[in-house]
Amino acid sequence: MAPTLQDVSYLLGLPLAGRAVGPLAEPVEWDEQMAARFEGTRVGQPEFLCEDHGPKCDWLLNFEVSQFTAPMSEAQITRSLEAYIMWLLGKVMFTENHQTTISRRYIPIAQEIAEATTPDDIIQRSWGSAVLAATYRGLCNACTLVSPKSGLLGCPLLLQLWSWERFPIGRPDIDAERPFEANGFDDPDRIDMPTFGILWTRRERRFARDQVRNCYPAFTEQFDVLDDRAVIWEPYTAAAVHARYPGGISNLCYRDCAYWMTQAKIIFDVSVEVMAQQRIMRQFGSRQLVDPPPPIAPLPAYVHKYNRKGTSHSSTWWLQRVRSFVDEWLTATAHVWRHDEQFDPQEFDAYLQRYTGAARVRLIPPTDPAEAPPASMYDMYPTQSTAGSRQHAGQMTSYLQDEVARYTRQVSSGPLLQPRDQQVSWLRRLEEKLRGIYSAITCSRSSDVVQRHLLPPRPSTRHDPRPRPPPPDRAGGSSWQQQHTPSFDDFHYQQHGSRPRLTPTATPRPPPPDQAGGSSWQQQQQQHTPSVDDFQYYQQQAAFDEWQQQQAPFMGGAGYSQGYSQHTASNPSWGRSDQDAEHMDYYSTQQNYVGMQTPPPEPTQETQYDPESGSWIPARNVRAPDRPTGSRLLRP
Repeated sequence: MAPTLQDVSYLLGLPLAGRAVGPLAEPVEWDEQMAARFEGTRVGQPEFLCEDHGPKCDWLLNFEVSQFTAPMSEAQITRSLEAYIMWLLGKVMFTENHQTTISRRYIPIAQEIAEATTPDDIIQRSWGSAVLAATYRGLCNACTLVSPKSGLLGCPLLLQLWSWERFPIGRPDIDAERPFEANGFDDPDRIDMPTFGILWTRRERRFARDQVRNCYPAFTEQFDVLDDRAVIWEPYTAAAVHARYPGGISNLCYRDCAYWMTQAKIIFDVSVEVMAQQRIMRQFGSRQLVDPPPPIAPLPAYVHKYNRKGTSHSSTWWLQRVRSFVDEWLTATAHVWRHDEQFDPQEFDAYLQRYTGAARVRLIPPTDPAEAPPASMYDMYPTQSTAGSRQHAGQMTSYLQDEVARYTRQVSSGPLLQPRDQQVSWLRRLEEKLRGIYSAITCSRSSDVVQRHLLPPRPSTRHDPRPRPPPPDRAGGSSWQQQHTPSFDDFHYQQHGSRPRLTPTATPRPPPPDQAGGSSWQQQQQQHTPSVDDFQYYQQQAAFDEWQQQQAPFMGGAGYSQGYSQHTASNPSWGRSDQDAEHMDYYSTQQNYVGMQTPPPEPTQETQYDPESGSWIPARNVRAPDRPTGSRLLRP
């Protein structure tokens, strides 16, 4: 169910025909002009008070009719009417978050109506569609608010009257059996006549005690068990109109009935909304299709997000973006939903099954399956029992929570056999769990409202600090670059980056002079005459070296690369990519095995002896191999 243009016509009597209330103009120098117009209107009137948003409400109340002495002049009537229209637009039809001021955008409209001398001086506007669009936008925003200070904007009066006409929940007692006396409502054109909702505003409203105290929990409980039998689906029947208003109602209540089923968008200022009458056809007594047809021209999502919050665009700028929807209302009666078929209860049940399967529904069916009497506007409570509802379970949980909290206080203050901390900790956890259960089964959580689609987070405005240059005396500094001469290592770093760091090893120190390898020991060895023992030792050493060279190609170790190259030259099949994997694994295993053995000490060049010639081999001057050049380097 939802409020429609039919409800706007019957309850408020606002016209639907006319120009759509599009983007409102921003008046220029409105404060000075308004202060000049109202100056001297009433004796003893206060000074003009306003803010950037608009004039103060308290200041406008000084121009009520009751504040003037009769007879009133034409200028006083004009200014009093302008102040009343400002209050009517800003505090009844289009409410806003500003509590103390009224929007300055309503000043041109109020001045136009108040200063008109003929009907042609007033632009015919579709105030009914504008009020419904503002209420739709207020409901759309209200379901996403969680602040305790949030309020329902738009036209709360329309929503309140609509709820009282259809639901028994929160409905006051207004002595509805007694017809309304139309005293003073005698208009030949039947324009200035009662509307269908005037009965709720002219009579004294009496609420029951449960409707005044704890109204939110009570209403939540009653809505949980509400079913379609307790709802008045069609309150504006001819019998209901005649019983309530024997003298008739205003022609404005049904004059613009051709607009009730329109597919055109409704608009107020920059807010554009869509009506979905094809989904609530039972309110009109028409057939409800199981699969309602989609609208011909869906409303883009970005258009639905239009609002004036945080913007300062002109009305011309806004009109360029919503002009198509403003012009669409001029032909609103040309495109309407089909509603010439009667309502079918069985098909409506099928529609509810499809709807509840695709929507978020948290209603619990009533526990009393008995047939309820027909719904009536005299009902102030649902006819079903509220036992088994979420609120009923919430009350039981609340009682249990209070009892556990009371026991926790007793445990924390009295002696027990078991450790007190354990008892108190367990009871506190139980109390928190009960709080969570109570929040889950009642409508008291922030997650019960629809969450907005969050925008992606804004990029951070923090900038990463710039890298500081190194000190002059360190690597990369200005002084270091001047002193440092580029070498081969620098070229290698530029081509391949930094070399992997190796574990630092201690530099070997030279042996003492009197030990082997020392300076004194080498001089003694040069003066020493070789003996037979020396000859045998070097002969064995030479034989061992020859054997090692023969085994190196097969077992790895020292001389493995040279031996492997010789065998590869004589055996071309070795080292190829198609070599058997088992052989390759064998040689690699042998290499690793030999590599783990401790090789025998090699003789130094100073002590080498040639057994064939019987003389010492002189020391050789070995030069380090040249380092390779180019981008490719050989690594060990």
